Amino acid sequence: MKKLILAAVTGVICSASLANSANDCAVTDAMYHLAAAMMSGNETQMQELTHASLTYGYSDGSVQNKTAFVDTIVSRQTRYRRIDLTDAKTTVAGDNAIVREHFSATTELGGKFDELDLNELLVWHRHNGKWRLLARQGYKF
Repeated sequence: MKKLILAAVTGVICSASLANSANDCAVTDAMYHLAAAMMSGNETQMQELTHASLTYGYSDGSVQNKTAFVDTIVSRQTRYRRIDLTDAKTTVAGDNAIVREHFSATTELGGKFDELDLNELLVWHRHNGKWRLLARQGYKF
């Protein structure tokens, strides 16, 4: 089972055991950098790692565009205290990548902590050599 735990805002090193190709490795790297940006509330990194046409779907059925998603994190309306990404399966098709993975996190909303445990489907798009999140849908299993 593949597992990386993102407990602090640090760079992620992609190794052959985590990815099957250079593209898989680059997508994995982008995923972990986005998770780090979400934990730190780093607006610049979140802007760089998300596509202008982002549609970010939550397991409760709500959907945000890029502006709303970034603002929710940067304003600290939602704070991610812990993000664990496990069991990622990546399929690269040209300039697109589809990732299915398990997402586990601790969030803080208005001083209250909540534990999230769900699966997600992510679509990443490569533009000018950089992978950016185009779509995400979280779902309970």
